[in-house]
Amino acid sequence: NHLFFIPLPPLILKESFIASCFRNKMKRNILFFLLFSIVEANLVAQTTIRLWDNASATKKMKHSEMTAYIANGNSAGPAVIICPGGSYCYLGIRNEGFRVAEWFQKKGISAFVLRYRVGIRNNRHPAMIQDLQRAILLVKENHAKYGIDTCKVGIVGFSAGGHLAGTAATYYNINFMEELGVETNVSLRPDFVAMIYPVVSMTDSIVHKRSRRNLLGYKYTPELQKMMSLELNAHAGMPPVFIIHCTKDQTVDYRNSLYYKDVLKKNKVQCHLTLYDEKGHGFGIDPKSDKAPSWINHFIPWLQHIQVINQPMNAQTME
Repeated sequence: NHLFFIPLPPLILKESFIASCFRNKMKRNILFFLLFSIVEANLVAQTTIRLWDNASATKKMKHSEMTAYIANGNSAGPAVIICPGGSYCYLGIRNEGFRVAEWFQKKGISAFVLRYRVGIRNNRHPAMIQDLQRAILLVKENHAKYGIDTCKVGIVGFSAGGHLAGTAATYYNINFMEELGVETNVSLRPDFVAMIYPVVSMTDSIVHKRSRRNLLGYKYTPELQKMMSLELNAHAGMPPVFIIHCTKDQTVDYRNSLYYKDVLKKNKVQCHLTLYDEKGHGFGIDPKSDKAPSWINHFIPWLQHIQVINQPMNAQTME
């Protein structure tokens, strides 16, 4: 379980009382009890959910899990599954995972940070999409427990995690978990997808080579390369897609997003693309910035536009 602090109204103690506490043992104990109670009340445990908690799970699969940040007061609210980036090699799970989830939770959107299998443990496709589909399945199956509307479950992915999100949006009709013995009638289609400075293509001209190597390995067929090039497989049944990218991104070529937007539009997929004329990659979320990290300020109105969020948020919420 992960712990974080929720700010509470300050406890006002007179200086004279505090000073007297250090002279009087009983008062000192009372002060320590009050302070401990405040700290204890501020600690909120986040639930860790194992994706493959069964006897048939391999050693690699036992590392796959979600951390749930459930929004308060929702009986049937929206939810996002967050896929951190890391070139399909590792996961930038704090900057592109936990911080993002905390922000969504504060805004009334439940969030699940996905720790999916990656290349550093010698995992290759389809391990990553299997984990994401399993996460979608578990969130939807437990919607009543978490207070989630099953028609408002989306994915937010960063960099290689953006590619993973796009893969789920493209191939929701294929149950990649079937070879693991998981069959389901629950729809694996996400209701919306956000791809933040994403890897999209596996083709040589604009590919992020490290992501391709960790996803497909060193030896892969042309058919698999084409299948995992999302811009070559867009179709009209895909959910709405939100994309942001920096035109001077020195890690992932921004043309991944630009070309993808054009293909989505051609296939009549609802799509929003914001390009920032600056450097930047891996910045995650920073609502206070007036530069690229302010993408979150565009994302919330977009969720309203596609009717995931019904009630407009005030200016303070948009910060």
